[in-house]
Amino acid sequence: MSKPENDREIAGQWITIENFKNYPALANSLTDLTGDHILGYVYIDHAAGLTLDIIKLFNRNDNKIEFTDTLRDKELRVIIRHAQFSETSYQVVKADSFGDFELMKPSHLESYDRDDLTNFRNDEILDSFRAPGFPDDIQILLIQDDEDSRPELVWGRIEKYTSSNHTGICHLMVQPHQNFGINKNDELAFALTELEDKMWLLGLIENSKVKDKPWWKIW
Repeated sequence: MSKPENDREIAGQWITIENFKNYPALANSLTDLTGDHILGYVYIDHAAGLTLDIIKLFNRNDNKIEFTDTLRDKELRVIIRHAQFSETSYQVVKADSFGDFELMKPSHLESYDRDDLTNFRNDEILDSFRAPGFPDDIQILLIQDDEDSRPELVWGRIEKYTSSNHTGICHLMVQPHQNFGINKNDELAFALTELEDKMWLLGLIENSKVKDKPWWKIW
């Protein structure tokens, strides 16, 4: 087992959290259940980010896995968001670690699938622009040809992406501090662009022109 270095790499993986009762947020969510360790599946909730769906609890006896409680059997569902489970010593599970138990994606999570965003989520060149724990949220640079304005960074949530030229459309998640003619929840096109020897996801605002300005300071 190992812990991935990149948030993007954990999506679609089974993980374990051993001795989960050492983590108050987990312990409080799993009261009255038997077992010392968690087995769960990590998926991407488009709006809420990386999420752990806890499937089973288990113990280890003489280095053997002994399942104790299965949450669905008890008509329970417990999910943990990235902010909580990322603080644990979780480990990604190897394919043969749990014997006859098939480490298949749970069927009840298929409703979260976004096949149209697979290329976006797998594009490593975008990793530096993603919000920690939120693979579908990216930081975009807004610029307009106005001496009274300055470049501003905003957050957008991806909706469409073309991997061949690194362009896409997102929904603006925040209200810009300056008047760029766009507002929170508007659609915003973007393109991966090199400016002053650095790559940015540049917001494509209608009637906006980009100039090289060495005095730029980012809002």
